[in-house]
Amino acid sequence: MPRKLYEAIKSSLGERYKQCAAKQALAIVKSQRKRAKKKKPVVHNASLELDERFIKIEHGHNSFDLWIKLSILNGRPIYIPTRKHRMFNKYVNEGWELSRSCRLRKTDKGLFLDVFFEKDAEPVKEEGDIVGLDLGFRKLAALSDGQIVGKELKSEIMKFYKRKHSHLIIKELINRELKKIDFSKMRILVVERLRNVKKNKRGVLTHHANRLLSHWAYRHALSRLAMLCEENRVQIAEVEPRGTSKACARCGSRGIRRNERFVCKRCGWKVDADYNAALNIRDRFISQGGYGPLPESHLNISFG
Repeated sequence: MPRKLYEAIKSSLGERYKQCAAKQALAIVKSQRKRAKKKKPVVHNASLELDERFIKIEHGHNSFDLWIKLSILNGRPIYIPTRKHRMFNKYVNEGWELSRSCRLRKTDKGLFLDVFFEKDAEPVKEEGDIVGLDLGFRKLAALSDGQIVGKELKSEIMKFYKRKHSHLIIKELINRELKKIDFSKMRILVVERLRNVKKNKRGVLTHHANRLLSHWAYRHALSRLAMLCEENRVQIAEVEPRGTSKACARCGSRGIRRNERFVCKRCGWKVDADYNAALNIRDRFISQGGYGPLPESHLNISFG
């Protein structure tokens, strides 16, 4: 980080802290350049990325499992005792190593420290099945290998959507349900290239339907799927969604979808509509191809 970017900052912070803050501010500004509609960045929750120059996590030898050594502006460092929890032990037992960097963030509920785990990535799977996945509103995900998760998604949204912070509740539900997917026999997971699903729906759907749809966090679901695929070294690919829910996966003819059921006009096949769509998504990838394997050389998982 060039000194000229932070030497003019008037603060009681030392040079190391100024450099750290300036580096993070520059990253926030650069992230806006990728957006189609550029605007001034807005920071809702204050956070600071800290490396080993500022923070060190030491294993304890008493009633506390860990001690966090935090360097401060002047004087002696602050030692904060803490304990390991279930997720911490899970990653340790699976061979993950604790990263030397952390994130210190402040919210309405107080100060939190997010730690990161990392490990060298295993090779991407070269053997296994190609599986299509259909993300839906009534059922969260239906897979072409017969797996279904999140069967009660719509009813759960209807239960919580009027509550405060309901989006957080739905995202937690999505995270919990997607973890139930068995990736052990998969080589490639194929999803639809969903973009602007909720756009231009005013006047098309009822107010109640629009309100429910606003709580369908499909982008979060796709992001979570990508993360799970990365953890399990499964390739993820996208195909165009047009027509996947209307064509019969057996004969290719146009069928009729009525809520949860799909009926083919030509061959008479009756099947779950989301399962039929998942089969079409898989077959479209097989016939047309898609994106290649994950390019990451390392995996990185974080939790607070």
